[in-house]
Amino acid sequence: MILDDPRLIERWTRAGWWGETTIDDLFRECVRRFPDRLALVDAPNRPLFAFGEPQRLTFRDVDRAVDRLAATLLGIGVGKDGVVVAQLPNIVEMVIAFLACARLGAIISPVTLSYGARDVRRIVAHLRPVAFLTLVSFKASRPARIAADICAQAGGGTVVLGLGREPESGVRVIDGIAGLDGDLDPLRRHLATVSITANEIVTMHWTSGTTGDPKCVPRSHNTWHATGGCCTDAGGLKPGERILAPMQMVHTAGMSGVIMPWLETQGMIALHHPFDMEVYLEQIEAHGINHTVAAPAMLNALLKHGTLDHRNVSSVRSILCGSAPLDAWMIEGFKQRYNIEIVNAFGSTEGLTFLSGPSITHDPLRRARYFPRFRASPARSHAPPGTNAADLDWGVRIAASMDTRLRDLETQAEIDAPGTPGEMLFLSPALFPGYWTEAHTLDRRDFDADGYFRSGEIFEIAGDGAERDFFHYVDRLKDVINRGGVKIPTGELEAAIQNHPKVREAAAIGYPDDLLGERICAVVALVPGATLGLEELLVDLKAAEIPRFMLPERLEVIEALPRNASGKVLKRLLANEIGGRAQPVQ
Repeated sequence: MILDDPRLIERWTRAGWWGETTIDDLFRECVRRFPDRLALVDAPNRPLFAFGEPQRLTFRDVDRAVDRLAATLLGIGVGKDGVVVAQLPNIVEMVIAFLACARLGAIISPVTLSYGARDVRRIVAHLRPVAFLTLVSFKASRPARIAADICAQAGGGTVVLGLGREPESGVRVIDGIAGLDGDLDPLRRHLATVSITANEIVTMHWTSGTTGDPKCVPRSHNTWHATGGCCTDAGGLKPGERILAPMQMVHTAGMSGVIMPWLETQGMIALHHPFDMEVYLEQIEAHGINHTVAAPAMLNALLKHGTLDHRNVSSVRSILCGSAPLDAWMIEGFKQRYNIEIVNAFGSTEGLTFLSGPSITHDPLRRARYFPRFRASPARSHAPPGTNAADLDWGVRIAASMDTRLRDLETQAEIDAPGTPGEMLFLSPALFPGYWTEAHTLDRRDFDADGYFRSGEIFEIAGDGAERDFFHYVDRLKDVINRGGVKIPTGELEAAIQNHPKVREAAAIGYPDDLLGERICAVVALVPGATLGLEELLVDLKAAEIPRFMLPERLEVIEALPRNASGKVLKRLLANEIGGRAQPVQ
C-alpha cells in the first residue's frame, strides 16, 4: 500500500532522502554481517509481567523467529497490506512481530496494553485487521479474551493469536514464537512473488492528532528511515550500539528512538518493562549499555541524589530525553559527572523530529530550551569561511531536508521575527502522508496547500543573533494532555464526564507534575444541589470503559466554566487558577 503522493516520492527520491531499502532489507543485512551477535534481550523480570522466560536472541535467532511468525501469519491469511494489531509489552516478541510484518509486506498496528475494551473495539472497527497478536494474560487482565470477544462481535474474521499456555476460547494460543512450526515453503513462495518497496506503508500508529480525537497514522519504510536516522545522528550512536529500551515499543518513540537506530547500527536492544529503577540500572551495568531513554524528572532525581555515583555507567554515552521541559543544570551535570550527553527530543507520531544534542549545541541552556531551525536557519548562509560541512548540517542528516514554517495564530501570516508565537508547520522525509480514516481513505485536512503539516504545536524564533538559529517551544495548540509522553485527547474524556448525571458541564485539563510533566484534573460544574467526589466519578468513568491511563487524578468543582465570547472554554485560565491549588488524592 503506497499512500504518499507520487510527486513527493519523486522529490525525496531524487534528493536522495528516500530509497529502495526496506526495513526487512536493513534487518537481513544485520543477520548477514553479524549472525551470532546478541540482538534482543528480555528484561530479567519478564516472568513477573508476561508469559515465558527471558529470551536472549542473536540476529540469527531473531531471523528464524521472524520467519516462523511470518509463516504463521501468512497461513492465517495475512498477506501484503494485511493489517496485524499487536498489543504486547516490551518483550522480544514485539520486535519480532514488527519485523515479521515488514518481511511479509503486511502492516502492523501496535497498541498499548493500557487500552481497554473500548479502545480495542474502536481500533478493530477502524482497521478491520486480519490478525490480532497479544498475551493470553497480562498481570490481572486477559487481553486475548477481550480481543477475541471484540473481534467476534465485529464479525470480520480476525484471528486472535495469544502468547501463553492457558487455553482461551476463540484464541489460537502460541507457546512462544519458538514453538511455532509453520511451513516455511509457502513463505518462500510468497516472498519470491510479492513486490515490497520502501514506499509501502509498514505501520499504523495511533495518536491524539491535532483535534484531540484519536487518529490513525500510517508510515512507510522510508519515513521510518528518516525519523530513525535523526535519532541515530543526534544521539551520536555508533556501530554495534547497545541500547536499553524503557519506553514501550508500541509507541512511535520506541520505533524511532530504539528499533530503527538498532537496525542502523546493527547492535543490541535490551528491553525493559515495566519501569523499575533497580532493574534499569542493573541492565545498564550487565549489558554495558551505550544509549538509553529516560524522562527528565528521573534524570533530575538521579543527579540530585547521586544515585549513579556508585554504579558503573561508564559505557553510557548518550541519553535521549523528552516529554517535558529539560533543565540546563541536569544536562551540564550529566556531562561533567558522568561524561554522558543528554539529547533533548521533541517529536510526534506524524513525523516532527526536533532533537538537540552535542552536534547541535554544547551550551546546556540552549540544548535544554531550544531546537534547531534546520533549513530555516540563517546559519547556513552566514557561516564563516572554512566552516565544516557537518557543522552546517547540524550533524544531523535530516537537517538539509526539513523545512519549517511558523504561522501567526490569528492571521496565518508567516512569522520571521523573534518572540512571536506561531503554529509550527513542517515538511520533511519523515512526514506521514495523512490520517487513515475508518473509510480507508486519507484525511489531509491538517496539511496546507504546499503540503506542510500543521503540527498543532506553538513555537517561536528564540531571539536575535545566534539565537535566531533556534526555535523555542511555547505551548500546545491541540487540546490534549501530555501525561508522561502519552498524549490524552480531552474531548472524549470530557464527553464521558459530561454524561455523569450530576455534572452540568465539564472540562479536563493538565496540571504540572515533576514526574510525568502533566497529570489529569477534571473540572466540573454540577447540577443544582448535587455533590460529587473523585471516587464516585471514577466509578462512572470505569463503567464507561474509559482506559485507566485517561482517568482523572484530581477533581475540582466550580460554579461555572469560564468561556470566551464565542463560548469556548478558557482552559489556560482554568489551568492557571487550579494548577497551583489542586491537591493529589492519596
